[in-house]
Amino acid sequence: MSKTILAVETSTVACSVALLYQGRIFKRYEVLPQKHAHRLLEMVDEVLTESAVKGVALDLLAYGEGPGAFTGVRIAAGVIQGLALGWDKPVVSISSLEAMAEGVFSAREQQNLMEGQDKIAWCALMDARMKEVYIQFGVYDLQTRCLHAGSVELLSPEVASARIKALGGVFIGLGDVQKEYPGLVELFLDWTDTLPSADSVARLAEQSQAQAASLQEKVPVPIYLRNHVADTIEERKLKKILNKAL
Repeated sequence: MSKTILAVETSTVACSVALLYQGRIFKRYEVLPQKHAHRLLEMVDEVLTESAVKGVALDLLAYGEGPGAFTGVRIAAGVIQGLALGWDKPVVSISSLEAMAEGVFSAREQQNLMEGQDKIAWCALMDARMKEVYIQFGVYDLQTRCLHAGSVELLSPEVASARIKALGGVFIGLGDVQKEYPGLVELFLDWTDTLPSADSVARLAEQSQAQAASLQEKVPVPIYLRNHVADTIEERKLKKILNKAL
């Protein structure tokens, strides 16, 4: 019996919510730079209303844990934590890069673009700003329709390029770096421009439901690959004092 899963994804400029219910996907997806916090809960209400599913009837909650925009990944984790507390539901966290890969392969399967293949290697790239990229390698198994992924890394474009070249480039590339790093895109014979979406997060969560944890077991948190992403309140106060003193 399939699970009823509500998922959110806000790690990039795209803001999305999806509900997986009885094999159907109810979703909202909008490109909303810096407006995720204003729209996300509205989207949750919309998919629940459209599907006639009550929050208390959900089996599982899921969110894109990042990596991605600092504020965006915090919003997703915070909203899911609040919903999990209110509805007393377990939570699964999903890599936002892995969600991008799932979306590409799901679309290709629907279009019958992968017939006769067995396993396909993939590489997901996301612009991390500050002249760096997030990168994740993996393999998609067409027999089981499951993604297998390595760890997410934060690399300079030069190191990422060397890593891709070392692997021969015989895999699918996907992500959002085409504008900032066209040289990386050119390393792939097969490239897809894409952003992560909550429907992919929901489908991956269904495959990973054994990893679900209650808030008592594990609090939803975003992935930060930088040691120092933002100043704390105390650090900002200290900086102001120092600036006035100088």
